[in-house]
Amino acid sequence: MSTLPHKGFGRIYVDKPENIKKVEQIIKELDEYEFEYMPVGIVAHFSEYPSVKYTHKFDDMDMDKLTATCWNNGIHIWVFDSGRNEYPENMVA
Repeated sequence: MSTLPHKGFGRIYVDKPENIKKVEQIIKELDEYEFEYMPVGIVAHFSEYPSVKYTHKFDDMDMDKLTATCWNNGIHIWVFDSGRNEYPENMVA
């Protein structure tokens, strides 16, 4: 199981802007508790790359399961973990 970092930086990128709300709904269905910790704007269109968000406590969501569920529903996502707990200086805000 892979997760986003606790108090780190990352983002969930989607293939189409209209899929942002669908992915957020899938997150809620998979883990309603973790959904409450989901940072606003953490799900974004690929065009937002490499902009990242502070993950704070949104760190227990099974990103492998999320990816598989989305792909099974025809929604292509990419979970990006900056691998850092400090804001990456080469990333845009």
